[in-house]
Amino acid sequence: MSIHPAPPSKTTAALLLALLAGLAAGPAPAALTDPAQITTEAYVNLVQGDQSLDAGRLEESLALYKTARDYYLQLSRDFPDWEPRVIQYRLTYCENQIIDVERRLTQGGPQVPPPAAPPATEPPAPAAAPQPAGPGAAEPSVEIDYLKSRIASLETELAEFDTLQEEWEALSAAHARLQQELVAANQRLDAAAGQDQTALAELRAELAAKDEQIRTLQADAEVARQREQAIRELEAKVGELTVRNERLQQEVTTLDEELDDAEQRADQAEEQLRLATSRAHQAQADLEPVRAAQDTARPDPAPFATRAPQASPPMPAPDVAAPKALPEQQPEAAAAVSPAPSPATAAPLPVPDHLSPAEFIRQLLKDGRNDVALATVRQARQPAPDDMNLTLLEGVALIRLQRYAEAAAMLVELARHNPKNAEIHATLGAAMMGAGFYEEARETLQMAIKLDKQLPECLYNLAQLHAFIDPIDLKAARRFYKQALNLGLAVDPQLEAVLK
Repeated sequence: MSIHPAPPSKTTAALLLALLAGLAAGPAPAALTDPAQITTEAYVNLVQGDQSLDAGRLEESLALYKTARDYYLQLSRDFPDWEPRVIQYRLTYCENQIIDVERRLTQGGPQVPPPAAPPATEPPAPAAAPQPAGPGAAEPSVEIDYLKSRIASLETELAEFDTLQEEWEALSAAHARLQQELVAANQRLDAAAGQDQTALAELRAELAAKDEQIRTLQADAEVARQREQAIRELEAKVGELTVRNERLQQEVTTLDEELDDAEQRADQAEEQLRLATSRAHQAQADLEPVRAAQDTARPDPAPFATRAPQASPPMPAPDVAAPKALPEQQPEAAAAVSPAPSPATAAPLPVPDHLSPAEFIRQLLKDGRNDVALATVRQARQPAPDDMNLTLLEGVALIRLQRYAEAAAMLVELARHNPKNAEIHATLGAAMMGAGFYEEARETLQMAIKLDKQLPECLYNLAQLHAFIDPIDLKAARRFYKQALNLGLAVDPQLEAVLK
């Protein structure tokens, strides 16, 4: 659509009046991003600066010129392609005016009060800008060219608005026609729907019956799937139970064989014990005078050992370290294997009045009188056979006397009734380790460490099992041995030589 020059319409005149009225407004405090709006604001400040300068208000004109200069600097920086000749001309004009006003203020120029302004029907025109100094300055007609171009752009926008208004009116008419057509179509659909209502009801009833059949089939399929899943789970459990039963049968067979061997060894040990007992009785009768003389000058007993002696070749057996004491029994109850078994024919000693049976037995174990401790604890257990502390001390005494199988058999029941007691598991693991049940000892000691990580002797026994007994794991042995040392266990040169 071509635009021919014509007198401005009423709408155009209204917009021009609004544009010129904006010349009297002050600078907007908010940041502007539209180059046309920035140009308008800059021009308003420039015109007001000229008016203030003509009225003699030098400081006010200086502030207005600086504001206009800042706007033109923003245009030249952010929108370099926006009317570059006009912007450069006005920027130069503002700079010259600022220099002139500052010179007047420095020289003390008079402040002429502004005259009373008559009511104006038109906004004042900007003062004639002096010719800026320097080469390349723009002609004053640039101002007029700019205003003409702005008026032309506004007229173009108004023409486009008129075109859009016409298109909107045409679309509104088309919309009204479509509304009428829609109403007519709905009426026709209502008439057709009345005729097909019966058929639609029949189809809906048939569809509902089909849906009910589908839901029934889906429910049956879900039940069948659940049954199949349950059957698979039962089959898997049966398989697991079968494998577990076979493994238990093998373990029972192995334990029966080991029990037979243990019974044979026990019979042999009883025979040797009877022979040793008779020899010991004879030797005791012969040495009774000498022992009476030695009792008066016997030195203090050496501290009890915390480790057992090494086994004979071909594979060095691990030491059996003592379990940690019970919480109420502290270090006195630490049990370790003594270098050689003591005679089992010692008589029990009476418990002093100022000590409990458990405290007295711990003292005997600390002094190395393991056989006396065993006899005393057995006598103390007669009125209290279910006392956990006395049962544990009897197991410690048996371990000290290297009667590992007896200790293990007794401590198994104690551990079964006290599954959360770390000291009982540690002592049972030491007994199993001395009896040669290395895998069971490993599992029991691991259980003790899970219950209480502050058991240095238990950690030491685990280190020996991993260092000397298949499957050998030197990395785990080093870890357990280091933890035991950190808890205060004495250094073992032989174990350290293996772990290097």
